[in-house]
Parts: sequence; structure tokens; C-alpha cells
Amino acid sequence: MIGNCIDDLFDMHFLTSLEEVILDDIPFYTTNTANQMSWPNGRNGIDRNCKNSHRFFGVDIFIRESFNRVKLLHPKAEPFFDAWDIIEREIFDTNIYLERIDINLQHTGQHGTAHTDEGSDEVTGEDYTIMLMNNTKWKPEWGGQFQLLNDTETEVIEEYEYIPGRVLIFPGSNPHRGLASDDPYVYRFTTVFRVKLESLDIEELDKYN
Repeated sequence: MIGNCIDDLFDMHFLTSLEEVILDDIPFYTTNTANQMSWPNGRNGIDRNCKNSHRFFGVDIFIRESFNRVKLLHPKAEPFFDAWDIIEREIFDTNIYLERIDINLQHTGQHGTAHTDEGSDEVTGEDYTIMLMNNTKWKPEWGGQFQLLNDTETEVIEEYEYIPGRVLIFPGSNPHRGLASDDPYVYRFTTVFRVKLESLDIEELDKYN
């Protein structure tokens, strides 16, 4: 298995309070762009063949450029750091270098395309992405699966159902995508924590396979 899946890490009270912040306090923008360094100017996330790219709704909560420089800190960041504290304590039981926190929003039919998450070279360690599924209510018939693909992005090799509070951990270098809801009135929210993991931290994830 490439991905690690953890359920029941957060209770419903915590998930509901986090969802309220997302729905009531945070505006979203069309800034979630895959392949950000693509043609023609590194902004649009569109390659020359108009594939393997997407632009949908998102918001940056926290971005760190190095140990000593924070580029962005959203005024409503605190509850997301509370979520990170739980992940860090319950899964790794040690301090992890957190590079950024982002929230993604997808509406009906707005499927993500296959892409990778590239991290900074300022800090040693392997790039990993930790994704939290935020919606407190979700029905299987709504879709919203998360998929890991092979290196050529031609085959789905692992798929995970969207389940409220589910946490997925996977290498940022592995192609992946999130599918949108099939219900026209349901939006799919995820919070993404991008981190650097050392080899001992990665070994800790074996217990979830």
C-alpha cells in the first residue's frame, strides 16, 4: 500500500466546529492550481496539451518557506493548527516539520486531475501530504473518492472512499487526484497538510497498512 488511511481520529464535535469555520468564516478563491509551473507563464496550471491540470477553489491557511520564515498565516488558522496537533500527537508522537496548510473545495463535476505535491528543498526529508476529509455528512452515492495513480498517471492503483474525518497520508511525489461530489448541492472539502518526514517517521506509518 502507498497510502495510509486513519479513521476515527477526530470526534464529531471537533469536526463540526472545524466545518463551521470553513463554511462561515473563510472565503474561497480559484487559486487551487495543479502543475503551477506549467506553460505558458507558471500561473494557470495548463500544460501544452491541456491535460493533467486543474483549477478549483481553495484557500491557503499557512505557508512556511524555511525554518525561520513564514510566508502566510491566515487569521482563522488556529483551529487547523489544533487539528494538526492531534495528527502530530496521535499518529507520529513527535514533532514534524509542517510546510503548509491548505483547504480545497470542489463542486459537482469539478474532479481534480492527476498531479503531485512538490515541497520545498529548504529542509531535508521526504515530501508527504496528509489530507483530512472535512465534511461531517457524506453519502457513498455522492462519490468524492480519493485516488492514487501509477507513475504514468494511466491507472488508479489505490482508491479511498470519502468518509467524514478520514485522514489519508501519502507521498507527495505520487500522482493523485480527488473526485468531486455527484450531488449538485454538495461541496467536497478537504484540509491538506504538507510535511517533511524522516525515515523513522515514515516507519511509524506501517502500523496503518
